[in-house]
Amino acid sequence: MASAQAATPLGEVTKNLTYRCAFPLVGQQDVNATVNITIPDTGTTGTRIVNGDLKITATLSANIVNALRAFQTATTEGTAVADVDAAYDSKNMTLGIPGLKIAKQTVPPSGTMPVDISGPVPSLIVYKAGGVSLAAGAVFTAKVDTRKADGTPTALGVLNVPCTVKATTPPQDRSLATIAVSGSDVTPPAPGTPPTQPIDKSLTYNCVFPETGAVDVAGRITGTIPATGTVNNRVQPTLSVTATLPTSVVDVLRNNSAATVSGKGVADADNAYNGTSITVGIPGPVPSVDVPASGELTATLAPAVPSVTVGAPGTVTISAGQQLNGTFTPLKADGTPTALGTFDVPCTLNAGQDPTLGAIAFS
Repeated sequence: MASAQAATPLGEVTKNLTYRCAFPLVGQQDVNATVNITIPDTGTTGTRIVNGDLKITATLSANIVNALRAFQTATTEGTAVADVDAAYDSKNMTLGIPGLKIAKQTVPPSGTMPVDISGPVPSLIVYKAGGVSLAAGAVFTAKVDTRKADGTPTALGVLNVPCTVKATTPPQDRSLATIAVSGSDVTPPAPGTPPTQPIDKSLTYNCVFPETGAVDVAGRITGTIPATGTVNNRVQPTLSVTATLPTSVVDVLRNNSAATVSGKGVADADNAYNGTSITVGIPGPVPSVDVPASGELTATLAPAVPSVTVGAPGTVTISAGQQLNGTFTPLKADGTPTALGTFDVPCTLNAGQDPTLGAIAFS
């Protein structure tokens, strides 16, 4: 089982890039952006490499801002997907990181407009020594909700803004860092037999909760993994994890006057691609759920599953990882914290199960 220990952190990595973005009304426009992330300097085989949140500050030109004001846009906010290129063990892969948040921003009366975008990125576990190189991807896509001063939508509605790193001579340097991974080779989790799609797989995890200690938790994974893809084209799996907490665990919440519980989690996904294995720790929210008066409690983790693009033909087999970890905050009916505070729940997949979720054959 891979350790949850993080690698030695490197300071912040900052990269200034210019994107070419397609906006409604004004067409193709240059957008200057600063990409910021903390990336570990070194790592160890079989040990989790934890990256900091991805932060992007983009500056919209006066031309774009004028177009927004022409439609009475007072505020903007939304979501984004940013590509991250990864190279490891002579393999190239691009992960499209979803779930980034575009912070709410007031449209200024004149001039340019800053836009802040941020969100968590997956952690990584690799099983062979070597360098893991990361770079800002060539593609970035934003969905921007435009609102009037009274909060109603403008005539623009939600803007779909695709962006690509601007072609220049010489080309812009998109590299972020290379993580030097050392240590002996570690045997990766072995993939099993891919199930039919859509996915509906039940797995049992052993989880450690406050007061109750280690208990088995039933998990249900649903979603879809496309069976085929083509090289250098994006494929988007979807996954959702539903966990049923046993009565003994929920009794602890009830005994502490918890009315609701919410949080976040990281679901590991093991990926085997042409002889190379890499585990991706996918973050996601656990929406608030009411604590029932008796019995079990069902909570859902919605991982922000990245899209996958590969650089060579082959098969990517995806399996549920060995670890599924959560952080939870129960609240009383009045919204105040319980005596439990915020607590972590580490979970490990019980042995003897086939965790394989699907396989994508790229041609």
